[in-house]
Amino acid sequence: MLKLVTGFLTTVFVMGLLACVSSTPLMADKTSTANTADTFFAGTVTELTTETVTVGRTVRGKAESRQFQLTPQTKTEGKLAVRVRVTVRYITDDEGDTATMIVVRGAAKQPKPKKK
Repeated sequence: MLKLVTGFLTTVFVMGLLACVSSTPLMADKTSTANTADTFFAGTVTELTTETVTVGRTVRGKAESRQFQLTPQTKTEGKLAVRVRVTVRYITDDEGDTATMIVVRGAAKQPKPKKK
């Protein structure tokens, strides 16, 4: 009986030790990828020029808007126009937010006219 209890406690101790050792590198990996993770902003295009695109959205009743710089390296999937829903992948640097990729999701819903 003593051998069984000792064996059980040793097994639990070794498994706990292995769990602690193996989780430490995983936590380090999460912090290193957090700095290089892509940043996204989804909403509706409110303003569009050849150099910038402004995307607005409402989250929990709070309206927010972001302006992104467009470069020759910016990839666009779909036809970019005002009042279309988009998702923008961007990077932030000293010059502001620069769009690296824009995916057009579809046209925004038009408000229905009121019936008389």
